[in-house]
Amino acid sequence: MFRTRLAAIIIIALIFTDSPTLLINSSGDEEENIPEWGFYVYMAGDNSLHEQVEDDLNEMIMIGSNQNLEIVTLTDQRINNDSHAYHVTRDGLEETPLNQINNTWENELDMANKNTLRDFMIWASTNYTAEKKILVIWNHGSGWERVAEDKSNHLTVPEIRKALEEYRSETGDPPLTLIGFDACLMGMFEIAYELKDEAEMIHGSEAYEPEEGWTYNHLLYKLKTQMSNHELANHVVNDYIESYRNGSVDTDYSVTSAVIETSELEELWNELNTFSNYLSNVKPVYQDETEISRDETQRYDENPNYRDLYDLSVNIGKNIPVYDIQESAKKMQLAIDNAVIVEDHWQKCDDIEEGVCDPEKLGLPVDRAHGLTIYFPTDGSKGGYNDLRINDNKWYNFIEQYPLALNSKANFEMINAKSINTGTGYNDSVKINGSYIGDAEKVKIHLINNKGEATNSYMENVSSGNISDIYLQPTKSGNYILEIGLYDSNDLLEDHYILDDLYIDLRLPDLHVESPKILIEDNEGNKHIVSNLQKNDEFVITGQVSNIGTRPAHNVSLTIESGDYNYHFNLSEIGANESRTWFINDTNRMKITGNYDLELNIAFDNEFEIDSSNNANIFSFKTFDDISHNYSINSKNKNVLEIQTNENNDYEFPWLESYVTISNNEEQAWDLITIEAALPNNWKIDAEPFLHISNTTEKLVRIKPSIDTKTGEYVIELNMSDRNNNFAGIGKITINIPQYYGVKISAKQIDNYAEITIENSGNGNDIFIISKELEEGLTLYLPETKIELDGFEGKIIKTLSLDTEHPREYEATFTVQSEGNANITAEITMFLIEKNSDNITDNQYQKWIIGVIGLIAVLYVFYQRRIS
Repeated sequence: MFRTRLAAIIIIALIFTDSPTLLINSSGDEEENIPEWGFYVYMAGDNSLHEQVEDDLNEMIMIGSNQNLEIVTLTDQRINNDSHAYHVTRDGLEETPLNQINNTWENELDMANKNTLRDFMIWASTNYTAEKKILVIWNHGSGWERVAEDKSNHLTVPEIRKALEEYRSETGDPPLTLIGFDACLMGMFEIAYELKDEAEMIHGSEAYEPEEGWTYNHLLYKLKTQMSNHELANHVVNDYIESYRNGSVDTDYSVTSAVIETSELEELWNELNTFSNYLSNVKPVYQDETEISRDETQRYDENPNYRDLYDLSVNIGKNIPVYDIQESAKKMQLAIDNAVIVEDHWQKCDDIEEGVCDPEKLGLPVDRAHGLTIYFPTDGSKGGYNDLRINDNKWYNFIEQYPLALNSKANFEMINAKSINTGTGYNDSVKINGSYIGDAEKVKIHLINNKGEATNSYMENVSSGNISDIYLQPTKSGNYILEIGLYDSNDLLEDHYILDDLYIDLRLPDLHVESPKILIEDNEGNKHIVSNLQKNDEFVITGQVSNIGTRPAHNVSLTIESGDYNYHFNLSEIGANESRTWFINDTNRMKITGNYDLELNIAFDNEFEIDSSNNANIFSFKTFDDISHNYSINSKNKNVLEIQTNENNDYEFPWLESYVTISNNEEQAWDLITIEAALPNNWKIDAEPFLHISNTTEKLVRIKPSIDTKTGEYVIELNMSDRNNNFAGIGKITINIPQYYGVKISAKQIDNYAEITIENSGNGNDIFIISKELEEGLTLYLPETKIELDGFEGKIIKTLSLDTEHPREYEATFTVQSEGNANITAEITMFLIEKNSDNITDNQYQKWIIGVIGLIAVLYVFYQRRIS
């Protein structure tokens, strides 16, 4: 964690007023059913984070271990002999003496020793076992270089791997469910790949983590039974990011978070290997473009060597016009997407005007974060990098060679390339020849269409400076890019030739059967495309046959087979670059629950066409029963609540706008979803029913809190109902109600004292200072001049010793001021008069006399009884 001392820290004890303080108990070894989750936290706090250890332990205590969850920590702080092993419960911390874990351990551990991590995991997983295990390494982080600092020492990632290998060898445990780093800059490919065999998932942040790190009380209560890995990953990432995005935890930093699926890392390794090889090969020609691409890539540290891997590949593909490297970049982007289960980031901005953030008010941005950084220095790697497994990837070779200049040893002397007529009467092919000088061994050629696809690729060995005639013919007419590369015997690119806007005309039709679409109609008559249906839905099926060639296709017909039913359409002639549309309106036979396959085939009179591979198509869909739908829901707040005034100048909270993303948990029919929420009194929600017609739908939901809501964090539960009025899923929106300040005062005289009522009209805890200003001749005292009130709480204060010099009214002014906001004050002026106790009426005298006589009589009777 990058932990700087913040100017204002929200203390947990103030936010959660019922939070227990740290309580040390003796450990207990009772074991019942094995919990589903074991949450083991390795808290290396013998550094500048020592104060945060207790804060995060308190967050864990708020949830505590339960029948589904074991929370176990090993902690170390700055002073000597302060290492502790705790089992965290709602009652506090159950401590196990360290020498019971390892008889050589004393009360001061070296958290930067891999054996400490190993022995902690052996003890924790054995004594507090669970079906699924999560290890969180808590501390400062600096990417692959170090983590878990203890004074001047630290753990390396290979040491973590070895510690976990030894722990698993000792216990026989399978890979952990998740390794999470509550530390800065640990969201790196090198780290995830190093630990891929030790866990099913790896969590890390590409950027700094704020001082507060993870918000454990937000996450731990969600660790329940039957949770999938992907659900866990979503909670880990979303709860962390959302706690900063919605303002419930303050920060000066932008934040990032991602969880990686380790089973997908081998594919990403292979793609990075290929990508790195191509980068090395183009170095003699495109070294400057590689440097520009690196400089343009998202970074996350004052040290510029950690770069977002996905963004780097995008920039390389944009700046280096070599087809092989552009295709490799796309494949690597796909591999990153497959490996990253969930990623989220939030950009901190201190100055927003009209929805736009002032770039001068930003630190390093995170808007192009994709989940994984990679180490990309310009002067070769630091010592220790070669201890990582990345040493065996060609990326390592690339960055080691990056500082070295490579000059081209050959170049094209002449290239002739043009479209020619090969006897068809049209320029239907490309002819290439030329010459070169220098040391070269082969040419590679790509003919690339307007979709960026290489329709023709060719490689030929060359010698003696000559490039003999080469002919290429694509399968479609259109504009093309011709790319020719000159390579040496080591596959280094020596020269590169590109010809834009090369037109080839085959003068043939090219029919394309497009995939059909299912259309439904809403209540307003608007049509929508859906993938699957529910029985008895009203719908039509439509599609197109297009001619993407340069000549008309004659007498075109379309046949659609669906089980025992056939449909036939006569589409007549379809001209070049024209389309014909068809409809199936008779769909009653497809309204029965089941799977449906439509086989589409065309026929036409032309003897030749360019490409017959797209003359047929198969379209499949399902019709479901009217059963419950099943969705997951995630939310991101679009804005932060700040108090405002309405048109009547009354204070109010604005609408909190949240993007709610609904995702299918299984294949199902389209839906009309209704969202309802259990809201506190006088809150409002704006969430109209909406169509869900794809795998995911993003919807804007607005919630307006009441102005009389106390400050704090509120978790609003969202319940979804489908179009069959069945429950379809649950989600939440976290709303942080900011504190505002206010005070009211009133007073009245009762007998010989003033009764002053102070009311906190703000929505949070505040301390108020009460003062008085009295006219000369009036004396009274306030029994208390400083009171603490919760939001909307009131208190009555009775004055003491009201005295006046003369029997008349005196002026008194009482003032109350907020300590939380010095601008918040209220005062009241009243007139007080001393009520004279000597003015007793005759009737009062009679009552006193009768009372005294009665008392004497009682005493006399009592005295006589004692004599008897």
